[in-house]
Amino acid sequence: MPRNIYLNSTEELIKYINEGIPNESLIILDSALEQFQFHNNFNVSHVYLEVSEETKNLETIEKIWDLMFSSNLNRSDEIVVIGGGVMLDLCSFAASTYKRGIAFTLVPSTLLAMVDASHGGKNGFNNAYGKNQIGTFNLPKSVVVCFELLNTLKDNDYKDGLIELVKHGFIGSKEIFNKLVSSENFKIDNDIIKKGIQIKEDIVKEDYLETGKRKYLNFGHTIGHLIEQDSKFTLSHGEAVAIGMIYELGLSKKHFGLPQEVIDLYVTYLEKLEYKKSYKFENSIDYLLGILKDDKKSKSDSVDIVLLSDISQPNLISISFDELIEVIQN
Repeated sequence: MPRNIYLNSTEELIKYINEGIPNESLIILDSALEQFQFHNNFNVSHVYLEVSEETKNLETIEKIWDLMFSSNLNRSDEIVVIGGGVMLDLCSFAASTYKRGIAFTLVPSTLLAMVDASHGGKNGFNNAYGKNQIGTFNLPKSVVVCFELLNTLKDNDYKDGLIELVKHGFIGSKEIFNKLVSSENFKIDNDIIKKGIQIKEDIVKEDYLETGKRKYLNFGHTIGHLIEQDSKFTLSHGEAVAIGMIYELGLSKKHFGLPQEVIDLYVTYLEKLEYKKSYKFENSIDYLLGILKDDKKSKSDSVDIVLLSDISQPNLISISFDELIEVIQN
């Protein structure tokens, strides 16, 4: 597994990059960070790149490859990626395939990326058949979590990360779940972030290639990804997964007797975050079935889904497309 490096300030981050990264390297930063002028202090070449879920595609990958070729990077060089989850996914894939692989360091700039996208070695991009359909497993050299970068986030972007963190609580930590749902202020302390990261890393160590236990990390995402694509990404990943977890908690109660109290606590938490609790699908059943059939967790007429017996008690089962469609219609 890569090294996790925890830093409190951007000053420490700049020092780490200037002293620890070879001068021939390239730093690629999310354009959303340009206003903060971090680049003024780097000794290494840098470039800003604008990305979004809508541009998480092969065309953007080719732009990143062009940046790497025009920088004359060879296989002994390195790239440093500073940005949110989309940026990390795209640049990690580009690095994994550039000249058959170049080292890369990830610096997540959002809470969502800190607790999810930067860990576990998954990367990739979207195509006409769905989210992250093309990608690889390839671990970064290191992950640098700089907590001061959280100060660059708008409240909604911060809350999106909380949804991924509460998911980690659902599948692996009553402590995280209870601290999140009981907090008066939605901002959390850094120790909870570190514990959330550790939950994902422990699972990945046991099942790197996602043949079993790692699928627990998909809780809320099967229906969440349906919502994301149906909305044409007008809902953020966090907003879509937040609603997806409500649907999947309902299925958990039906199949495994999940206590209603757990569902109620989560719904109240979403209300505190001022997040939507339901979604009306716009597209046809045939369209939604097409997305489901292209899901990487799908079989011929069913999909693997994670359901809970209780907090920190996940189960992986297959349910039919018909049952899933019935759930989202109701």
